[in-house]
Amino acid sequence: MSKQKFLFIVNPNSGVGKYKKLEKLLSKEVDVDKFQYNIVYTEFAGHAKEIAKKSSNNYDVIVAVGGDGSINEAAQGLIEGNAALGIIPVGSGNGLARSLKIPLSIKKAIQTLFTANQRKIDIVRINDEYFFNVGGIGFDASIGHLFDNTDKRGFLTYLKIVFKAYFSYQSGNYDLIIDGNRRKIHAFLISFANSNQWGNNFYISPLSKIEDGKFEVCVLKPFSLFYAPIIAFALFSKTIHKLSKADFYSAKTVVVKNSEKLQFHIDGEPKTTTSDLKIEVIPRALNVITPL
Repeated sequence: MSKQKFLFIVNPNSGVGKYKKLEKLLSKEVDVDKFQYNIVYTEFAGHAKEIAKKSSNNYDVIVAVGGDGSINEAAQGLIEGNAALGIIPVGSGNGLARSLKIPLSIKKAIQTLFTANQRKIDIVRINDEYFFNVGGIGFDASIGHLFDNTDKRGFLTYLKIVFKAYFSYQSGNYDLIIDGNRRKIHAFLISFANSNQWGNNFYISPLSKIEDGKFEVCVLKPFSLFYAPIIAFALFSKTIHKLSKADFYSAKTVVVKNSEKLQFHIDGEPKTTTSDLKIEVIPRALNVITPL
């Protein structure tokens, strides 16, 4: 009986050094009579995608060790390959991992990899790239750009940026075509949710299911500072969809009409375009290792 082959792609800049535990834990947790594994470290932005794409037909499972951005990169490299995606979350938000109920403990995440099952999930194409958790425009995209340009990482840094940016941020007017229906929307932010949360248990789309063949268009309308605690509580308590300040649309395709410089994000990674955004779900297109 041949051994299952695992490749661990590690972003050494994620998780404030948590990855250093990985080699020691793997040597303890992996049954080498049944499994074979290798570890490779990324050296630059986009490297995880490159490694995953080159390796996807030589391994049974490609494991991304990092935050949402690293996981996105590795997953993009697997879309046309044969390997399944494994996840060991060591980032700031860990949105996709939390949505899939993957343990945040490195040890437990490793154990899940070797005892769990494969599950096919939807993916979402946005122009010529993909996201697996949540993409968006508006305030969260702006925050993504600001967070990407800071030296400090972590949840507290993210909160400080959010609080400071709120006072200078201007809500925008957006022209969307949702499954053929045109809507003019004035919004604080618009999230395109394949799964149910941004990360850190902020549930932007509590009713989202990651394998239902659609994504949710989550529109958060402008709100006053006094209303912010209500928004925050609703995000944590999975009730944002019940607020009058939020509108939700299920979709298979969305076009964001655009002729100016537009900031957006894919799984938290900041992007910019001057063209339209064309967003389309691809049902059950990626195999992922998840808990039983």
